[in-house]
Amino acid sequence: MKRLVLCALLVGCGGDDSGSGTVALDDLGLQLANTSCAKMFDCCTDAEIMAQFMGITHNGEPITMEAQCVDFANAFFTGLAVVQYKESIAKGRMEYDGSAAADCLAFLNSLTCSEYSKGPEIAGASTECRPFILPKVADGGACTQDYECTSDYCEGATVSTGGTSTDGACKPLPTAGQACDSECADGNYCGFDTTSGMEKCLALKADGAQCSLDRECTSDNCDDASRACAAEPLTCDGR
Repeated sequence: MKRLVLCALLVGCGGDDSGSGTVALDDLGLQLANTSCAKMFDCCTDAEIMAQFMGITHNGEPITMEAQCVDFANAFFTGLAVVQYKESIAKGRMEYDGSAAADCLAFLNSLTCSEYSKGPEIAGASTECRPFILPKVADGGACTQDYECTSDYCEGATVSTGGTSTDGACKPLPTAGQACDSECADGNYCGFDTTSGMEKCLALKADGAQCSLDRECTSDNCDDASRACAAEPLTCDGR
């Protein structure tokens, strides 16, 4: 079973404006938490919910109730992501589109449990959910977050939630054979190249190829038992 990442919609998707209203940035965290948790508790069994949180606790207790899920997710979204978004907006590095956020929330709310079970990637295929985090920094400009860059890659930044962050620079994503530190262009992953003895962008592996990490696989799933790339299992299949 694949974990559902609660913040999957934070980066938005692609598509047309479906006219679902607007969501203020200050309300984004709570609305994402309410919508995500309601869908999770509607579609997943207790065991699947526990597995998705993978040992995360709320006030020292396992997350087993929808209200706990909402409190935890809202604290994460509002206390971390929204704070960072506001800092980026203040620096002129990104824009926030509240109507697009509303579209994405409406899309998530409309999913059947069968659709929801396919996980975050279903949002990427949606024509009803468009990007609501809009980058403004071109290559060479200062950044601290990937989402500030039109290339979706900020190199060399250090981010501190309680201290001073250091800017990096927006750059094109490295491609096959180029040195990398975390990210690569589509079709590649950042991994250790035994020939050069350094991290380089390597071609993604097809299902059946041996792997160590999810990011090595085209499917983004390295099976724990076989240590081979395989199709991702459903997020929730209990209801």
